[in-house]
Amino acid sequence: MTSSLKIFLASTAACLLALLLYWTKTNFLTSTVICLLAALFYWTGTKFIFLPCPADISNIPNLCLTRDLVTDIPGVPGGASLVRYKGDVVTGTQDGYLVGINPDNAEVKWKIKCPTRESGGPCRILGLRVVGEFLYGVDLFGRLFKFQSGEFQWLLDSKFPEIAKLNPGFFNDLVIHEDVAYITDSFTLRDDKKHQNLFQRFYSFEADGKIIAYNLVSGEAWVFADNLHIPTGIELHRNNTVLLVSESNMYRISELDLKTGKKMGVFSKTGTLGAVGGVRRSEKEGYWVAVSAGRTSRFHVSDLLAVFPVLRYLVTEYQKFYPLLGYLSKRCVEEPRFYKVGEEGHVTTVVSVSEEVPEVSRASSEILETGNVVFVGAPSSKSIFRASLTGEH
Repeated sequence: MTSSLKIFLASTAACLLALLLYWTKTNFLTSTVICLLAALFYWTGTKFIFLPCPADISNIPNLCLTRDLVTDIPGVPGGASLVRYKGDVVTGTQDGYLVGINPDNAEVKWKIKCPTRESGGPCRILGLRVVGEFLYGVDLFGRLFKFQSGEFQWLLDSKFPEIAKLNPGFFNDLVIHEDVAYITDSFTLRDDKKHQNLFQRFYSFEADGKIIAYNLVSGEAWVFADNLHIPTGIELHRNNTVLLVSESNMYRISELDLKTGKKMGVFSKTGTLGAVGGVRRSEKEGYWVAVSAGRTSRFHVSDLLAVFPVLRYLVTEYQKFYPLLGYLSKRCVEEPRFYKVGEEGHVTTVVSVSEEVPEVSRASSEILETGNVVFVGAPSSKSIFRASLTGEH
């Protein structure tokens, strides 16, 4: 629908509504204001968003993540994803290296760079998964690779014609089940310069994210699910019938039917206290959930923009409002946390981040549980931390 047609229809609807309210003896000034607001809502295409209420964690065990050993990764930050691969803890970096870390002493054992693709730029490795002898990973620029014995093999590239038609954007994470890789595509790329700012995309609440499925045997790719709000983390539920997908700016983990891709409901039934990131199974029971930006139970910029569509439109469409948006978001953020979530979606344990781990305390990404310790990283950090969960926070 063109802008001129939107204006015409909105104006017509406003006039008809104004007459109706006037005939029913409504105050003329009140009816005019109501109609103008209704017309503006319609014209901008905005809508009310209902965010889940923050969880009540007052009676939930709160443990503290205390640093044990730290690994400094050579080069640029990494740590967005962590897996166990052939005895090592492996992560990826923003400049395209896979890094193997000794879990016993947290020292770097090896570092291998992925080859540059013709589609442009180095890898920026995010999600990682291990299946048998193979390590699979996705990078930010819409690519999927397989790694074994020091060799990379590209399986999927956003520039492949059969993939480009799916309109891929930014790949974030993946999970593999029965030879099919399910990849979170956080949001659709656009040709114009609007909606490229991270704050802008986060607070616009547009549902243009999707899950891309790729068959590792046949090479077929398709859109498994769409209309998602910045999907980031993804995990297979232990019942093997449901995918758990983090919708980051909606502060929830959604359940998707593994057969149809349709939404079944919300998994994190108590609501989350921040933007949800990685979701990983615990070795014992439940799931580890990373929250990157703490959401307070008091005033929060997300709640403000969600219930005031006109304000959301102004802030996300015009660059002069970006400083205000950044200021409000920083003022409303508390410390990030990890959650231990049970099989039914209820929070069972809260893990607060110690001040000894400042990079993680700003933006956590994923937690890897191995034995009696955990490894954590963050996109803004050049370090991987080995830690133990000890004591009340």
